[in-house]
Amino acid sequence: MTTGKPAKVAMVVGATGATGKVLMKYLLESEHYNQIIVVHYRSTPWASHPKVREIVMSFDQLKALEAESKVDTLFCCLGTTIKKAGSKIGFTKVDQDYVLALGQWAVSHENPSFHLVSAYGANAKSLAFYMRVKGETEKMLNSMGLRSLSLYQPSLLHGDRNEFRFMESVGFYVMSLLSSLPLASMKVLRPTRIEALARLMYEQSLLDISGMRVFRPSDIAACE
Repeated sequence: MTTGKPAKVAMVVGATGATGKVLMKYLLESEHYNQIIVVHYRSTPWASHPKVREIVMSFDQLKALEAESKVDTLFCCLGTTIKKAGSKIGFTKVDQDYVLALGQWAVSHENPSFHLVSAYGANAKSLAFYMRVKGETEKMLNSMGLRSLSLYQPSLLHGDRNEFRFMESVGFYVMSLLSSLPLASMKVLRPTRIEALARLMYEQSLLDISGMRVFRPSDIAACE
């Protein structure tokens, strides 16, 4: 069924990650999007898809990113761990510097709606390094003048991943157990399903809403 509205153009950064891959499935199957621009540091499995235009570039050069088409929606699914990044500096580069570079790009390129995968507990004043970086990133994005900013704050992500993360697997079972306790405050600890997160991001991208919105674990779980 068609809506009569012009088809949209999406840009996805972080398409090969756990959330990005599921989000790509929704976008490629969608009648609302006729083009998906995938920005990655190497070629992706979608390079030959008729709806995809791939831009291969170093993320260090994101400020120089050029898109031939007007972008309606920008999805940022970037994320790493300190272990994988090799240091706190490396982690900050991926989870903050690259994200802010995309925010600046959006503001200067017709201000598409911006959708970011963050984390529940993100707080610029947090004593925990991970949460502090996430919170600082959210705060700085919100001050940039983005027309529409959607922040998704999942709990521990659960679903298919490209790599096995032992501590996350342990955390999944611990948090699942805690969330089953009859305490309202524990429910937020319920692991977030990647499928639900990607579905919510896709559905929200179809709405024309200005300002900042924050989606927490309970909001994401409603999409299951």
